[in-house]
Amino acid sequence: MTIRRIRLISLTFLVFCFVYAYPPQRIYGQGDPESKRAIARGFSETHAENLKNLNSMADDATPIVSGDEGTLYFTSYRNNGKQVLYRSKRKSLTEWGDPEIFLELPGKGNVSALSIAADGKTCVLQGCNLEDGIFKTCDIYEGTIEDGQLKNMHPLGKDINSEWWDAQPSLSQDGQLLFFASDRKHGHGGTDIYMCVRSGSGTWGAPVDLNFNTSGDEVSPYIAADNQTLYFAANGLPGGMGGYDIYVTFRKGENEWSEPKNLGPAVNTKYDEMFFSIPPSEDAVYVASDRPGGTGNFDLYRIMPNPIAPKPKFISFRGQVLDAETAQPVRTDPDVTLEVSSTSEKLSNTGSPRNYAAMAPIGKMIRVNGGANGYISGSIESQAPSTFDSAGFSQDIKLVPAKARIEGHVTNVFTNKPLAANVILTEDGGGKMNIQTDANTGAYSFDAKVFSKYIISVELKDYEAYESAIEIPLKREALIVVKKEVRLTPTGIPPVMVNFDYDKSELKPNESPKMAHFIQQVKENPNVRIEISGHTDEHGTDEYNQKLSQRRANTVVDYLLAQGVGNDQVAIVKGLGKSVPLAKGNTEKDDALNRRVEVRIMGKQ
Repeated sequence: MTIRRIRLISLTFLVFCFVYAYPPQRIYGQGDPESKRAIARGFSETHAENLKNLNSMADDATPIVSGDEGTLYFTSYRNNGKQVLYRSKRKSLTEWGDPEIFLELPGKGNVSALSIAADGKTCVLQGCNLEDGIFKTCDIYEGTIEDGQLKNMHPLGKDINSEWWDAQPSLSQDGQLLFFASDRKHGHGGTDIYMCVRSGSGTWGAPVDLNFNTSGDEVSPYIAADNQTLYFAANGLPGGMGGYDIYVTFRKGENEWSEPKNLGPAVNTKYDEMFFSIPPSEDAVYVASDRPGGTGNFDLYRIMPNPIAPKPKFISFRGQVLDAETAQPVRTDPDVTLEVSSTSEKLSNTGSPRNYAAMAPIGKMIRVNGGANGYISGSIESQAPSTFDSAGFSQDIKLVPAKARIEGHVTNVFTNKPLAANVILTEDGGGKMNIQTDANTGAYSFDAKVFSKYIISVELKDYEAYESAIEIPLKREALIVVKKEVRLTPTGIPPVMVNFDYDKSELKPNESPKMAHFIQQVKENPNVRIEISGHTDEHGTDEYNQKLSQRRANTVVDYLLAQGVGNDQVAIVKGLGKSVPLAKGNTEKDDALNRRVEVRIMGKQ
């Protein structure tokens, strides 16, 4: 097949990076001595099946089976000579449903399939005749797969694309390696295979012309899951059987690859074989070939050992991480590990954090361990079926939300003494809860919800109102305790006025209760300082009234001290006589009002 024809087909394979039930190393890989012997003897004990219901009179190529074993993707020119990506759903282990269009580019644009990394989103593809192409010929593009559609498609830069033919990209399972074919200048000759490595910043390095390339044509690379085993088609290597054959090489260094080996007569013929791929668990390989007996020119083939296929050893397993109370996906990103219960062998999670997926050994008990912030970690076990089912099996894990408690004490900010107060907890968008603190300790406690926000407020007579927001920290604990100490600041203590009889300095029995609340507040706030001033009416001399007012002030001081007020809290005691009257009339009512002692707070220490 000529290079011009390769350009016409411009097909690449789709790599779904799931756990291999039969890894490529086992059949064709570098690390398995038996596979090397199989390469040497040419896989002679196999047979090829033409996938007739998928093939057409036009070229059909680039077969690839999805990681979940449920879909086969390929490209075809059956749509009026335009290259389109098709897909077919699996009907049984050996049957595929009728194909349907998966991706068709607008206008004259042709698409050469997809290669998708293990995250199920990151992908590369080949596009030809597109307006946004770097050179508007055949360039390599990248994009994302979202909701079953290709989005954000844009060409890679000029470091990868050239004015020449750049095609057939293959993305490694971890998304760090990119292989493609190109006939650009300064190669070994003909069409070569190039490799790019993604840097830590996410950009691609310059393409490297691989050391095994020859003056002939090397095309359609396929990188296996181990990032070390590379399959490709070539028409000029030693050991060829005619036309393009499939070869395998193993990476030994940065750009050091082993001598390519021909896969032999069970895969290759004297005609053209290209676009080799290995499904995740099916004991078979897929290839495109123009060998005789097909439906059209290039057809899709499945090559299997004799007998047709042993029973699969793995089965698709999936599930969700759910909130045990709401039955909805957990509200924070979970961590999930999947393992075989009997051996603790880890299974690769190929799904998303909330929707896990793996290939599980048939008949084995599978354990799922899950944890997420705000939830109690848990695990479940699920028995894999003893027989293969293309639908697989599923088991969700439900995590119980953690419990939360808000607790603390209400105290005086100056004295640290506990206060008996009403504490209100208001949930954001919810109701209110009220609790009375313990009078001896000031303690309070509320049961709360992990994923809620709250406002805590306290109102107490003679203290400033208190309000504060509370958000529950998300931890992986059965009980998340939030400590909230409430420190209340006393408000201003109002002054007290005590009245006296005419010409008397003794405290009247009905006057002392006026000072009870004042005394209580002063005792609770030992940092405040008190001013006490005595006064008289306007009868008598100034000298006599000054002494009378001083005696009245002293009487109040003695009473305060007797009631437990600290001596150091009494800062000023003075008699002012008749110099500061409250009322300036000459009535008995005015005189009674002026015969007084005023007690007030003058400040804080």
